[in-house]
Amino acid sequence: MDIQYLMRQAKKLEKAMADAKEKLAEIAVEAESGGGLVKVAMNGKCEITRLTVDPKAIDPNDKALLEDLVTAAVNAAVEKARTAADESMSKATGGIKIPGIAG
Repeated sequence: MDIQYLMRQAKKLEKAMADAKEKLAEIAVEAESGGGLVKVAMNGKCEITRLTVDPKAIDPNDKALLEDLVTAAVNAAVEKARTAADESMSKATGGIKIPGIAG
């Protein structure tokens, strides 16, 4: 096999992966917990872009409940963001799994 051809293909893959990584910030996912009392929006880089808490979820006597709701919503958003990022990177790499690239 031609080594120059392989090098060109590797450069194309590298460029596609770099482009896909840049686009991760454009991916938007949302998750909620407590029947919508806490909502989290996140991008494909797992950065929280918005967090909303319904006033009904704020009970000074039950701080643990709010903490649990926020934790659950963030974890759900992270899972969705990772899945979306993995799908985006998979498209860029033609389905080749490259450890540590997304998520």
